[in-house]
Amino acid sequence: MTATLRMVITVVVLGAVLAGAVIFVMQPARRAMAIDRAAIQERRAKLDKLGRVTCRITDLQDEIHRLEQALDFFESRLPREREMDVVLREVWLIAESKSLVPRSIRTRKPEVLARCNSQPINLTLEGPFEGFYGFLLGLEQLPRITKVREMQIQRSPTEEGAVQVDLLMDIFFEK
Repeated sequence: MTATLRMVITVVVLGAVLAGAVIFVMQPARRAMAIDRAAIQERRAKLDKLGRVTCRITDLQDEIHRLEQALDFFESRLPREREMDVVLREVWLIAESKSLVPRSIRTRKPEVLARCNSQPINLTLEGPFEGFYGFLLGLEQLPRITKVREMQIQRSPTEEGAVQVDLLMDIFFEK
């Protein structure tokens, strides 16, 4: 064999080895690297999302803490069930101090709520409108939590320039 032929065969064999290396080693490695890059990008996106969710969880924990404090504040303003007569007396005194005549006060069956109970009260008052407005302001200033659920205002049948008011109000109290 001549040196040239040997050189040509050597070059062809080296080319075949190089081509085989490219086909059987490099291309699978490139595909694996592409798959790995896609997986890395996907995991980075999940980490970013997890970071955003973690920030929201921290914000939610702060919000939950703030709401629990608000609930504690409102629960501290709830009277005990045995104190309901004191609250009713306070409502009566507010009405009288505003020149209103309480015609009737009727309590209904207490309603059970999630964190407290509610005592519905039907109230019929008669007197000047300004007094009724002052009565509502007085209810608002009570240290107890109250809510006027229904209200009907009519002219008083017995007194000129006065109103007759039928109220359904709730007084909330501890369980």
